[in-house]
Order: sequence, then C-alpha cells, then structure tokens
Amino acid sequence: MAKLALIMVLLLTGPALRAEILVIVHASNPNAQLQQKQVVDLFMGRVSAFPDGAPARTFDWVAGVPLRAAFYKSLTGKNEAQVDAYWATLVFAGRMSPPKQFPDAQSIIAAVAQDPTAIAYVKTQALPTTVKAVMELPGG
Repeated sequence: MAKLALIMVLLLTGPALRAEILVIVHASNPNAQLQQKQVVDLFMGRVSAFPDGAPARTFDWVAGVPLRAAFYKSLTGKNEAQVDAYWATLVFAGRMSPPKQFPDAQSIIAAVAQDPTAIAYVKTQALPTTVKAVMELPGG
C-alpha cells in the first residue's frame, strides 16, 4: 500500500518537477553545461563572456511575455519590473546595453542558431540540431 501511494505521488508531481525553461546556445558552443550563477551573471550584464572566455551575447524576449517573467523569477528571484529597472540603471550609467529582444520562440531559436556567441532561453521543447540546451530551469 505504501509503495502504491509513493508511485501515485511521483506520478502526480513528476511533471511539476521537470524543467520547463531551457537555456540555449549555438550548437558549436563548447560549454556543455552552465551553472545558475553563470547564467545570472550573463543575463544581468555582470559578465559578457562564457566561462571559457569566449564572448557571449544574450538574447531575451520582449517585455510582457509570460516566459520572460517566469525565467527571471526562476533564475534571479526578481520580477520583470525589477529586472527592467536594473537594466535601466545600467543603460543610464552607460555601462551596458540590454539583451536584444525577440517576440517569439521561432525567431529567438533562429537567432541563436545563426550566432555562435548567443545565449537565450525558451520553453522546454524539441530543439533543432543548430542549438543545444546548457541549463534547465523550473517555471514557464
């Protein structure tokens, strides 16, 4: 009986435990996996290179897309308004430019597939061979 209860709990909670957001890079990127701090540093403009020293270019979603809010909440604990305010401060100080923004998954995946320096995020899905996932996050 206890085993049956455990199986039921796992079946019901399993989908909730799987990653729903994939951080993606160009297929030729030598980084097989990135840690959360590394991704935070890239998307918050603290660093502009991958851990191996290669330049990195972050691609983001346009404001108001639910995936964008879920990504930043899961990654940094900040809501979309806080992230936008943070970037506004960096831009005003002349320190950084925010990530280039895209309206949909098709355009963001295509952009990453064409740029070996790119890093972005999408909802969990089958990916073309031109990009690869280097991190998974809950949310989305």
